[in-house]
Parts: sequence; structure tokens; C-alpha cells
Amino acid sequence: MQFRILVVDDEKNIREGLAASLEMDGYQVETAADGDAGFKRFRKGDIDLIITDLRMPGLSGEELLKKVDSETPGIPVIVLTGHGTVENAVAAMRNGAYDFLTKPVDLGHLSLLVKRALQSRELLLKHRRLEEELAHEKQFRTMVGTSAPMRQVFDTISRAAPSKASILITGESGVGKELVADAIHDLSPRKGKPMIKVHCAALAASILESELFGHEKGSFTGAVSRTRGRFELAHEGTLFLDEIGEIDQNIQIKLLRVLQEKKFERVGGEETIEVDVRIVAATNKDLKAEIEKGNFREDLYYRLNVVNILVPPLRERKDDLPLLITAFLREFAEENGKTLEGIDDKARAALYAYDWPGNVRELRNCMESAVVMTRGQVITAEDLPPTVRTQNDSGWIRIPLGTTMEEAEKIIIRDTLSAHKGNKSKAAEILVMGRKTLHRKLSEWGEDDGGE
Repeated sequence: MQFRILVVDDEKNIREGLAASLEMDGYQVETAADGDAGFKRFRKGDIDLIITDLRMPGLSGEELLKKVDSETPGIPVIVLTGHGTVENAVAAMRNGAYDFLTKPVDLGHLSLLVKRALQSRELLLKHRRLEEELAHEKQFRTMVGTSAPMRQVFDTISRAAPSKASILITGESGVGKELVADAIHDLSPRKGKPMIKVHCAALAASILESELFGHEKGSFTGAVSRTRGRFELAHEGTLFLDEIGEIDQNIQIKLLRVLQEKKFERVGGEETIEVDVRIVAATNKDLKAEIEKGNFREDLYYRLNVVNILVPPLRERKDDLPLLITAFLREFAEENGKTLEGIDDKARAALYAYDWPGNVRELRNCMESAVVMTRGQVITAEDLPPTVRTQNDSGWIRIPLGTTMEEAEKIIIRDTLSAHKGNKSKAAEILVMGRKTLHRKLSEWGEDDGGE
């Protein structure tokens, strides 16, 4: 992708000199001699970054910045200023400028600054596109995430869903395995057919057998009429077997037969019933370990595990916390008739520091509790459950193997902020990072409230 930069300056030599330098870096560059001309060109589109003088006749650089930001938030604007107007440039940054440079411009510094600004914009655009896809793609329903582990989950769902293969969803309790099953069904050719769900752990073996395969009248005490089972109800659709690791050996044998032959008999019946059902199963158990213990049939395991989708625990996808927190705040604020502006730094730091053993389910409950308990329009640490707000800092930062450099940087910054109770100045000092840089990074992640 070749970026297009707009240089706005009323001094011709500066304008053309900057353009020539930036073109040597491989950018497409357009110029404008004043703020009005610059804004007119900007409104035509295709501009990825603006470099503007602060003081110009007519529309000033600060006014241009405000108009650009109001029309297209997120376009990085670098302000040029003389030494005597540095305070004005700082004020411009508070109004949304990416950064400022004093004249005469250090072209090497400008080149580095432009590169960073455009990288940030590209990441922001990718982030927004993915958010929009997640918001508008009904097939992913309430699944939220842009982290690398969740992108892998989404990719596997997209590739496996159109097939007829059985799918085994694994992961800890509370990670959202049922949402993955919903997404698989919604993306499959069976979307318009039934999606039937059975929680295997919630039913005794005798009841589960009847639930799955149905029963004939009089087959057991209380069987007053013929009843179709979940397999029949799911014909041509999808059957989701949650907590599949809890079923006993006898039902495992019958389930294996259905998977192999696509036929079964009702409890107490002789009629053979043929079905076309796509099986999606889920478990938080290690089924290979259960096989070793003799609790789970190996042949059934391989029938179920044609495609495996491992849903990561929340502690391994903390990049998704901002999106999840925002989604839950919006949901529960609306449900409780409250107007909320967000959460403060200390509460955010506590949420990032916590390991979430109960995963997304625990986070959801936590945010519901916080919305109910808060007295103001901003969630504070005091509004959070005690287990979350009273985290002890061990002095260590945990970064899982396989974490990208970008994700590792986020973990380090967030955990450092958490250790210092959201104090950005202290965190920047510890990280040997300029406060502007820290604010900019947090802003790019949608986590900067402007406080210190």
C-alpha cells in the first residue's frame, strides 16, 4: 500500500522541500499553499496523513486540524511550528494532533515520525475494519476479539463450518465454547435448519439416553407417549453436545454408532431411524487423559475430533479486554437504564492485572456487578468485585510463549500501569518512555482518557 501525504504550508520552499524529501521515502505527496486549499484537497479523499504549518493566512493549522478531526477522526496530523509558538503546538496536540516539529525541520526525524504515524493509522484501520466485521457479521454473534489467538479461532471456524466434518471445541469453562458452536452452525449450509443443544453434564445417564435418542411409549416408568429425541429434532441441522466428556460408556457406544452409520433406535423401540445431523461437541476436560483412565472411548474421540477448535482462556488474550469491557458496559448500562462514560484508570488497571480464572463468563459477571454497583457515570475500582480490585502485585509480568512483539508491548505497558495504580507519569518513567509516547500508544488502543 502506497500512502498519500498532504503538505500544507504557505512558505513555498518549505512546502516543496518537504514534498521532495517525503517522495524520496516512497510516499505520494500533494501540497497546498494555505489551510483553505489544504482542507479542500483533504475533502476529496485518499489522504492518509497531513503535515501542516501552524500559522498561515486564512485557515490556520489549528483550525485545519479541528475541521479534519471533526470530519474524519483518526487521520494523523503533524504540526510544524516556529520556536516561538511551541506552546501553541502543544495545545494543538491536545486537540488531536499526532505530534509537532519545530522549524527548521529535521528531515530524518520527520521521516521516522511519518513512518510511525502511518503504521499507527494502518493498525487503527485494520482494528476498525475487524470491529465492524465483528459487529455486523451476525454469524459471529456476541463473539468479540481481535487478538491473534481469537483471529485463529475465527479463521478455523470460517474454514471448517461449511464442511460436514464433526467438530470438537475444547477450552476452559467460561471461554465461550457455545458461542463457537453457534458461529459454526450460522456459517454452515445448515443455517436455516435446527440448532439443537444438549448439556450432557446436566442429565443423568438414563435421562440423557432418552433425550438424545427419544423413547417409545411404555419403555420406562413415566414414558406415557412416544417422544422424539434430540437427534431426530436436529435432522438436517446441527446437534451441539456440551460437556461431552461427562457421558457414560453405554451412551458413548450408541453415539459412536450414530456417527458411523447415521442411524439409531429409540429407547424401547425396534424401528431404525436414519438421520442427517452435523455433530459439534465441546468439553473442558482433557479427553486424551480420560481415554488413558478408561473413561472415554478412543474411537469416539477420533470420530468427534475431526476438526479441533481450542478456545483460548482470557488470560492469554488480554488484548481483547478493551473490546469485551466496552461491549459488556454498553449491554448492562442499557439493561439497567444507566448512562455510563466508561471506567477510570485504576479500575482499568485492575481489570488488566487480573487473570480471570472464570474467563469471559467471569468478566461478564464482573462488569454487570460494576454497572449495578456504581453510583456515578464512571466505573471506579471500588465498583469492582473484591477479588478483582485487590490484586497483589508479584513484581512479575507474564508473557505467554508465542506472543507477538506488539502484543508483548501492550502487556508490559498495561501491567506496569496496573502496578502503579494507573499513574501514567510513573509508568512512563519506569518504562523509560516519554509521556507523550505512552499517551499516544494508549490512545491508539482506545484506552487513554487524557489523565495523568
